[in-house]
Amino acid sequence: MFHQILNLLTFFSTLINSYNGISLHHNSECVYVKSEEDTYRFQSEGYRNICGLYVISDPDYLVEFEFEEFDVSCANGGLLSVVDGWELNGQFFPGTEDHLIPRNQRYQEYCGLHKPWKSFRTSQNVGLIEFRVPVRGQGFTVRVKFVRNPKPCNTVLQNPQGVYTLRNYGQSINCTISIIFPESFRILALNVGSQSTRTDDLMAPQMLEVETGLIKKCKERGQRDYVEILGGDGLDPHLMAVAEDFCGTDSIPNKHKIEVACGNTAVRLVSTGTHDNSVTLAFDLLLDIDSPTLLCPQMLESIAIN
Repeated sequence: MFHQILNLLTFFSTLINSYNGISLHHNSECVYVKSEEDTYRFQSEGYRNICGLYVISDPDYLVEFEFEEFDVSCANGGLLSVVDGWELNGQFFPGTEDHLIPRNQRYQEYCGLHKPWKSFRTSQNVGLIEFRVPVRGQGFTVRVKFVRNPKPCNTVLQNPQGVYTLRNYGQSINCTISIIFPESFRILALNVGSQSTRTDDLMAPQMLEVETGLIKKCKERGQRDYVEILGGDGLDPHLMAVAEDFCGTDSIPNKHKIEVACGNTAVRLVSTGTHDNSVTLAFDLLLDIDSPTLLCPQMLESIAIN
């Protein structure tokens, strides 16, 4: 079963590499993931491949691109795009419905002999440079820098195991963590759409949270603030299936595990801004698929084949 799961993780396991120069070889997919601040250089060997430089930082950082050299001729279809987020097979993270910037403004496209004059800063911890450089010897040099983000919202997690707190900081905003692995989740603490009551102390009235416990199927109940645990085979959370959704206030770690047997998993916090929402989850790589909460078709096909 472990090998069956690993077959679905090629997006990360085959993309991460440790050298600074980006080499393009014939018949190569020329797709790379980088997770370090550095200066990266690309020089074309004359192929028309569409390539991608996917950059990821720690969750509480943003990605900044600044071009130092740029030689991408517009002739023969040469083009370079800087993307606020990640795009793969037509799917985006963060999802287009939850991003603060419209989809058509998340692209900045360039070609020519002059480098873009300004730097580009993403809205989350991932960014992408897509490029096609068909003229041999042409290319670009880009400096990648990470900038501290005090209020991370949408983020891709590199580690398939750990603990993470997702919050809205009292804002009307939807935030999602994405993990490119099948995962098992456990809720450690929850305060989403919480109810409150005023104390009877006339001298110092205060609002106290009411411990409601974990409430399931909140979206079906008409609640506007809730958490979704999702699974799918692409990046966009809106194209994923819902394993469970819940809300409420619960300070006691839950023993119930939510197992998502999919190539990609996500946790999405939906917030109207009425409440200061937060959810803390423990997550771990799902290796044993006996009776998962959610089983995606691609994972099921892999099991059948093996």
